[in-house]
Amino acid sequence: MNTLIRDIRFALRSFVKNPGFALAAVLSLAIGIGANTSIFSVANALLFRLLPYEGSDRLAILWNRSPGLNISEDWFSTAQYYDIKTGHHGFEQIAIAIGGNYNLTGQGDPERVGVIRVSSNLLPMLGAHPALGRLLTPDEDSPGRPATAVLTDGIWARRFGRDPRMIGKSIIINGQTSEVVGILPQRFSLPREVLPVLDGTEQAEIFLPLPLAPAASQVRTHEDYNIVGKLKPEVSLAQAQAEMDTITARLRRDFPDNYPPNGGLTFSIVPLLEQVVGNVRRSLQVLLGSVGFVLLIACANVANLLLSRAVARRQEIAVRTALGASRWHIVRQLLTESVLLSLCGGALGLFICLLSVKWIYILGTKSIPRPQEVGIDGRVLLFTLLLSLFSGILFGLSPALRISRLDLNSTLKDTSRGAAGTSAVWGRGNSVRGLLVISELALSVVLLIGAGLLIRSFARLQDVLPGFNPRGVLTFDLTMTGRKYNDKQTILNTYRQLWERLEHLPGANAAGGVTSLPLSQAFAWTPITVEGRTPLPGEKFLNADERLVGGHYFEAMGIPLRRGRFFTDQDDGERQLRNNEQPPNTITAAPYRAGSSHR
Repeated sequence: MNTLIRDIRFALRSFVKNPGFALAAVLSLAIGIGANTSIFSVANALLFRLLPYEGSDRLAILWNRSPGLNISEDWFSTAQYYDIKTGHHGFEQIAIAIGGNYNLTGQGDPERVGVIRVSSNLLPMLGAHPALGRLLTPDEDSPGRPATAVLTDGIWARRFGRDPRMIGKSIIINGQTSEVVGILPQRFSLPREVLPVLDGTEQAEIFLPLPLAPAASQVRTHEDYNIVGKLKPEVSLAQAQAEMDTITARLRRDFPDNYPPNGGLTFSIVPLLEQVVGNVRRSLQVLLGSVGFVLLIACANVANLLLSRAVARRQEIAVRTALGASRWHIVRQLLTESVLLSLCGGALGLFICLLSVKWIYILGTKSIPRPQEVGIDGRVLLFTLLLSLFSGILFGLSPALRISRLDLNSTLKDTSRGAAGTSAVWGRGNSVRGLLVISELALSVVLLIGAGLLIRSFARLQDVLPGFNPRGVLTFDLTMTGRKYNDKQTILNTYRQLWERLEHLPGANAAGGVTSLPLSQAFAWTPITVEGRTPLPGEKFLNADERLVGGHYFEAMGIPLRRGRFFTDQDDGERQLRNNEQPPNTITAAPYRAGSSHR
């Protein structure tokens, strides 16, 4: 230990004598280690850390898929929920949910909040326990029970100031009064990446019961529900999927009109962690490889600096060797210096990581899941320490071994100056230095090529026309509830009045509505048949994503008309009312664009 302390003191004195070298080496390493630590902190939160739910390794979300109908990921009907609940034996529990953005009124200003209706076993299955009050009970899964609600800690704090007297009080959600029976703890959350409900709710803030009538087991339309299950400990994912395939094969046989042969109906079981991570896993793997290259470049650069510094230190090393220092002592001292440099670079890299994590949280809320969990914990600190030690040994070992083999006689006679002195340190032909330079250039070229391809791909994506012109278009969501809006004709009339008033605003050019915006995650698959087209063998119908529009939606979005005409007010109202469909709930408005006409 005393020897190590002496080596550290000597290394610090040598750095003080040559601060430019020490600063250049530390900064190079800080960039490489900081980049690796930043990406590892994201990977640690998303890939290596379990979800904060009880038995999360056995939790899975189910998806309804029909590849033949171009449906890669769809929700479920209540009948399909009962098919799985009664026919699958690999699940310990199975729960159903449906959600959306609802209007919260009553105490305080009206507010749009994320609301999810769930079967009573969902929250206990996730390991949730009430901080106050109780959770939903099994008897609330049946119709006719008084309306109740469970609040998350977030809305309880923001809306009600953490008032403990909220238990037993009533709130009004979409015009319906519900009694608050429980408050969830602060650590519990259910964001969209965990439970992607149909209507795009980003964060569940209120949980309501989901009472299902007996007739729900026969309803195979309205595939709007999420299904979450917990596998039994002894059941593997492959076994559970095989049993699910048996169920879907029976459904295709028993209900060919609902699930035609060309659809290829399947129910897929996706581990919940895989659902949350999604495509981010591959991106993180690519980023980890890229920042690994950055660290290797930094190590090669510092190794070159150490070899260059060895020219100035050759007489020092020769004198120490002549005084009795063994080759191992020389190597140990030089490795101590390189590891100390690397540890300083790692400490500065942690500071860079802290800044990066803040930017990731600010900029990555829409691009990565669970950004609030990205941070520096014990695992990240251990990773940084090991990476720093490894880097110090990696770039310090070769220069240390090279310097320890100096020609003692020629160095002490001071004859190895200029090119001769350089050759004495680097060796004949400068093979090590040349290899390091070549490695730096090769890795840099690989990174530059990859970055260039990414920039080129991004530029091409920017040039892809989405089919509409988003410039100057403003949107907002609107839901009409309460006694005043108790029939669809009143709602449609209100929308029309709203669009007309928007179009009369100064600078506005067109206004309309749509059930879900382009490029959103909401879908409304509708079976269609094409007049005059001969169906393929086994084909009952085709599927299309249907979106209801109103007003001057196409003009507001800048969607061009190729043939025919746009809709008018005479085209939509009666059909919506007759088919019991919901009117558009997203308003679009476009200001005037110079050189364009939308009316």
